Amino acid sequence: MRSTSPFRFIALIFLIPLMLHAQGDKALLRELAEDNKKSVEALALYPSDIRLAILEAAQYPEVLIKMNDARQKTAGAFRALIEDEPRPAQEMIYEVVRYPGLLSRIVENQDSPTAVREALQQIPEEQREAAYDLTRQYMPTLSKIDALDRTSRMAFEDLISPYPANAQNAFRRLVDLPEVLDILNEDLRFTILVGDVYRSDPAWVIQKTDSLNLAVARSHAEEQKAWKAEIENDPQAQSELEAASKEYAAEFGYDTEDYPGDDLYADGIEYRPAYSVDYYYPWWFGYPWWYPYPCWRPYPWWYQWGFYHRHNHFVVMYIPSWHFVDWYFNHPHHHRRYNHLSAHFVDHYYGHRRSGTSISVRVGEWREQNRTVLSDEWLRDKTRLPERMKDYGRFEEERQAYNARHPKETLSSERFLEKNKRQYPELERSSVLAKAEVKRDREAQQKNPSDWAPRKEPAAPKTEPAQKPKTERPPRIQQSAPKDTPKRPDAQPVRPNTEREKTNSVDKAKDYHRQKWEETKRTETQRDRQPATTPQKQPPKAEKPKPDSRKKSGGNR
Repeated sequence: MRSTSPFRFIALIFLIPLMLHAQGDKALLRELAEDNKKSVEALALYPSDIRLAILEAAQYPEVLIKMNDARQKTAGAFRALIEDEPRPAQEMIYEVVRYPGLLSRIVENQDSPTAVREALQQIPEEQREAAYDLTRQYMPTLSKIDALDRTSRMAFEDLISPYPANAQNAFRRLVDLPEVLDILNEDLRFTILVGDVYRSDPAWVIQKTDSLNLAVARSHAEEQKAWKAEIENDPQAQSELEAASKEYAAEFGYDTEDYPGDDLYADGIEYRPAYSVDYYYPWWFGYPWWYPYPCWRPYPWWYQWGFYHRHNHFVVMYIPSWHFVDWYFNHPHHHRRYNHLSAHFVDHYYGHRRSGTSISVRVGEWREQNRTVLSDEWLRDKTRLPERMKDYGRFEEERQAYNARHPKETLSSERFLEKNKRQYPELERSSVLAKAEVKRDREAQQKNPSDWAPRKEPAAPKTEPAQKPKTERPPRIQQSAPKDTPKRPDAQPVRPNTEREKTNSVDKAKDYHRQKWEETKRTETQRDRQPATTPQKQPPKAEKPKPDSRKKSGGNR
């Protein structure tokens, strides 16, 4: 990945409108692209045929929404069929449905053990016996899952049938790439903008995205090389990354026995990461419901932290995944325990802060959350940063402990520092600098507003007409009684206040609408599993099937 970030170039490629747009539109769309840089780079890294399918599908966001709604229903039905079974059986069912056509062949040949075993040749050898046992014990459930799969696919074909052939082919391509559909639905506003630009001039957008693909791939490779050098040349950071990875594995229930021969901590064991074609969990069934974060295909368990051991050497393969970095920065005790690693994360962010990768995005969010306490000057001092991160970790731990004791009077980082400035003189000095930096940035932004925003004219001073000093009291005017006393108006029939009733009806409808909207949001929030905060209990190892040790180790970061 890169040492400097040409994201302005990336924004221009995807979202500069064509010549028919005004200059203000260009600037506004550039800003919108800035807010979606993670999606821009993630989508740009796909091969050309997938990028073309993305651009084609982006013109029809209503189909993406309906596909996502359908997926939530079918995934719920799938889970209902299997969730009462033992975990090993559920894991093997998820494995079987990953392989295209395998489940249908098993169900069609359920009366022929030989034909079933022949169908299972499609999966890795070490999983075949467990998969065969599954077919003997759970065939009724597998038959229902196969029927659900056929129903889902038929509904999908009905959904896309009214659209042009190019669009239908694009959606058929993407339904086999659930990660891409997830991104398109997650940033739907951005998807709509991309589709609108592509509709205006397809050839121009295709040419630009081809260029973007090369630029992003090159910059990511440079950044990955930089991270590898940073960690491999710092034994202390290596030790802390290894300790953090063990803590992560314990919290999320990873087990070295899940991947035979993939023992990260065994001395003298050589493990070469396998690069092979792998299959996604089907869009209609979703990824395993117990996963703490979206994961549409299995990965080696060391993939999250991005390193392994080979001949007793520490080998960095990737930048840690977004989920690992997010987990790390969600727990302040990590900065106290692994302060050298924290310093590496922060220093790497300042070198690649606009790259859109896991470190730049998550550390950037953390920096913004602490913007009034941690100054850029404080964070950029490489020599003192490890000790400063340890001090910050202790500070945040004590603040969290205080808030736990006073749930009705919780304090923000800024307020807690104000009350405890003598205990944290370094952070207090940083806070003073941070506030000055925020003020400076705000003033600079006001002086240089967005290109698309209209300029605010300075307020003209109001000039009141000069008043002459009063020298005489004005004469008093005597008021005379009216000649004719006005008559009381005749009583009118009382009309109902229809306008008020109309307003109340609108309010009631609006409130009901909002209520249903919030119910939907709460339901979706319950469906979306948050990262676990405590280690998950593992099933007995004797029951667990042995997954394939030759999992694909790629994926977007």
